[in-house]
Amino acid sequence: MLKGKTFKCKAYAKINLFLNVFNKTKDNLHNLKSLVCFIDLYDEIIISESNKFLIKIKGPFKSFVKKRENIIEKTFIIFSKFSGLKTNYKILLNKKIPVAAGLGGGSADAAAILQGLNLLNKKKIKKKDLFKLAMEIGSDVPACLYNKNVFFSGYGQILSKAPKIPPVSVLLINPCKELSTKKVFNIYKKNKLIKKSNFIYKNFFLWILEQNNDLQKYAEKFVPEIKEMIKFLSSSKNCFFSKMTGSGPTVFGLFRKKIDAQKVNLLLKKKHPKWWSGVYSIKT
Repeated sequence: MLKGKTFKCKAYAKINLFLNVFNKTKDNLHNLKSLVCFIDLYDEIIISESNKFLIKIKGPFKSFVKKRENIIEKTFIIFSKFSGLKTNYKILLNKKIPVAAGLGGGSADAAAILQGLNLLNKKKIKKKDLFKLAMEIGSDVPACLYNKNVFFSGYGQILSKAPKIPPVSVLLINPCKELSTKKVFNIYKKNKLIKKSNFIYKNFFLWILEQNNDLQKYAEKFVPEIKEMIKFLSSSKNCFFSKMTGSGPTVFGLFRKKIDAQKVNLLLKKKHPKWWSGVYSIKT
């Protein structure tokens, strides 16, 4: 939302309903294929004109964000260089999405800041160029800029519209540990390609059962709790699918009814009070 010289918005977290990893490109990046869905967990961002560039961070995950050389600063520098921006801005971030968790929180923040700076500067940068800048910042940023459920492929730069997702509730669990994406990819070994059925709305509940996250077993080597969290979800009543999202360590369970996800979450908090969790919906 743009009001005068101030931009306010929500930067939504994502989950990968599946994530397939293929061969490396000539740029040493892995080719990927995924269905990214956005959920109603979000960071809050306010951008306003200032006499100097300033980042202020608050929220439950404030302490996990680096003070310098973070994705917010990187986004501002890339946008400024491309657009010739001379104005300085103060960026306030209320960090509610866990950090280095496979939920795309940093990418969502970057996408929101790109959008906000462009609106504050009367859309100087065309949409296609904004997506190029997003790709320069990180492979999840273009999908976050698109901000709707989307298939992505390549190394994140090829986006195609996803069919509507039936209403489901999502229980997220994070062991309160960060996990570096780079570390996980560094030990990844290419899997055999398994042919799967195409996703259409009416076959979602069968289609999802065929899906996998190729990085999960590698992430488990760094954070063994992933296995424990998946085991908890897969044995929970009315959880019909559970997997890790992104490069982890957050996992998710899908439920047809919100009340079922909430009941399981209450049980989880009693059994594992040190883990972070929450019940959310997929944005449609």
